[in-house]
Amino acid sequence: MKVVFRSPNQTLRILQCLNWQLSSICEVAPVIREQGFDAVQIGPLQPLKEEGDVEWWMSYQPCAFTIGNQYGSKQDFVELCRVLHENNLLVFPDVICTHVAGVNDGRIIPHEKVDSKLVNNPYFWREAKDINDWDNRYQVINYCAGLPSFDLYNHELQNYIITFLNELVNCGADGFRFDSAKSIPTPREGCDFFPRVLSELSKKSLYNYGEVIFASEELISLYVDYLDVLTNTWSYQKDKVVLFSESHDSFLGLGYTREKSSFEITNEYRHLVNHYPKTIYYARPFDDEWKSDRIKKIHKKNI
Repeated sequence: MKVVFRSPNQTLRILQCLNWQLSSICEVAPVIREQGFDAVQIGPLQPLKEEGDVEWWMSYQPCAFTIGNQYGSKQDFVELCRVLHENNLLVFPDVICTHVAGVNDGRIIPHEKVDSKLVNNPYFWREAKDINDWDNRYQVINYCAGLPSFDLYNHELQNYIITFLNELVNCGADGFRFDSAKSIPTPREGCDFFPRVLSELSKKSLYNYGEVIFASEELISLYVDYLDVLTNTWSYQKDKVVLFSESHDSFLGLGYTREKSSFEITNEYRHLVNHYPKTIYYARPFDDEWKSDRIKKIHKKNI
């Protein structure tokens, strides 16, 4: 069963605002639109194991399938959707369906704050074994990347995720970025997660894309019958991928773009915009390059 919800626009230019307060995004919504962006990708809103100011990676250690953390409440998200829609912008929450927060002692077990209804079901979990070869597809879809990871073949677990995603849709979400989609098995690998989950969402005009970085054409092809692929890899499947020149992970995590200036990243982004209809631009912390005339001109030229 194919479930594909493509972008409502011929082109889609997304601004990634990781670790921004939702209220701060509301304040600059008119500027985002004026810069030629069509959508905003926000960071995960699932509750985290630590509160207050945390390292960026802590945003990817959720404890439940519910809405609200230090970056905004459920009501804040409703307000964000209202403001962005008034400015003709779409909103895509980053959602984490693959794993939860772990302890800090090297064991692959859930943190004490993880929702008990998840922790107490032994059928929800993958084997607590770490991936040591990211080119080994069996490991990628069956083992853990250092954190307690879900067995996404399980329909009861899928139902929890469906309820969570529909709650976000009912608040105003226009689609989702699926974090770590590379580790979510596809129907050709015996798992119905994407067709089943996406077909149960309450709104059918959503735009969904999944993170599949360092991907071959063969790997991209496993996903594109169900959603678009967010990747750093150039692809001939141009209408089915979202390309980036920099992500939060390449800047803050792996760090391989950190030595590049914002100007250099923008030049690389220009090249992507010239060749691909869907792109995403990461707003670096404490950096207003996304507001620059260069970005506006890149987008206006390609309208």
